[in-house]
Amino acid sequence: MIKASKSIFLLISLIFFNITSCHSQSPQAPFAMTCNPYLQNLNQNEITIMWLVNNNAISWVEYGKTAELGKKAIHSQSGMIDVNPGPQKVVLTDLDPGTQYFYRVASKEVKLLQPYKAIFGDTIFSQTYSFTTPSPTLLSFSFLAFNDIHSKPQFLEGIVKRETGFSFAILNGDILGDITTEEEIPNSLLKPFSSFFATGKPFFLTRGNHETRGAGARLLSKYIDTPTGKYYYSFTYGNTFFVVLDCGEDKPDDNVNYFGLADYDEYRTQEAEWLEKEVQKPEFKKAAHRIVCIHMPISLQPGAEEKTGHGPYDCSMKFAPILNKVKIDLLLAGHTHRFKVTHPEKGVTNFPLVTGGGPYNEKDPGKTTYTLVEVSKSGIKCFLKKVNGEVIEEVE
Repeated sequence: MIKASKSIFLLISLIFFNITSCHSQSPQAPFAMTCNPYLQNLNQNEITIMWLVNNNAISWVEYGKTAELGKKAIHSQSGMIDVNPGPQKVVLTDLDPGTQYFYRVASKEVKLLQPYKAIFGDTIFSQTYSFTTPSPTLLSFSFLAFNDIHSKPQFLEGIVKRETGFSFAILNGDILGDITTEEEIPNSLLKPFSSFFATGKPFFLTRGNHETRGAGARLLSKYIDTPTGKYYYSFTYGNTFFVVLDCGEDKPDDNVNYFGLADYDEYRTQEAEWLEKEVQKPEFKKAAHRIVCIHMPISLQPGAEEKTGHGPYDCSMKFAPILNKVKIDLLLAGHTHRFKVTHPEKGVTNFPLVTGGGPYNEKDPGKTTYTLVEVSKSGIKCFLKKVNGEVIEEVE
């Protein structure tokens, strides 16, 4: 009995030693900013600034109209200032239209948070960046649209260095491939785009069908901020009204690959009801220009379901009749991996439709495109371009 007790004691001691040894070999990583700031949801009076940290933290933004900054903003919910790792979000409000603002972000590590005790660690700061709010009277600006990057964004760096005059970017779906893990979101979306331009110019995300797939897909929304909190929304930039639509998946909800977890038909029905109301808003009707962004092309062309599949067909049947009844100047799409300009056809698409090309391939870069849209007092010019800047087609 004594020998058995000694054996049990020895076994427990060895297990405890191994556990403590493992912990001692894996100390917590030093507190750090794991992704630089990226701008979201910009309008004439407001902007959302987001960034990532690796441990629990409280965060804030220091900002002002000069590099001296002078103002401070935090994010709180129900009276509690946020304390969390990962995405940090601060909304700046009451901004002046048409004004340049300077800012830097800050995070302080929270090592311990108990009911009556808190221990804080280091405070880290970003460098100082700037952005400019649009004016409601702004008549001229440009933006870039990208689609179907599929987690290979490196080639975009050269494009944004060449097209320096753009004000923001539309990421028009399938920017990510399947979101197998949550880490895919910062690694293939947030980190590259914050390094390319998003510290000073915002991006507006259109969800594509590949961004609905994988274990990390349900976590994408916590890294993105939109005016509605959903993947379909609208915003105004200068004299132009933008509608961003969410296409959902491209196959029927009962497809075996969705494992009974898809409900996109009903979702698109609800979205269509929202769109019907959105195009009746005074802001939509009074806008000088109206641009729609959706990942999948939509059309009322006969036989569309056989040609495109269920998802694009369902989008077409629910969204195109609404858009055909109002004045749309341009619709931007992707998904097919084949660039194409479709000119207006009454009763089918009463608006020009520009579809971008497919993922970048070093061996065949000619199939990859981006879109530059220039808005001015006289109208809209849309340039479908190859990666090297060569114009494929222009729509005016």
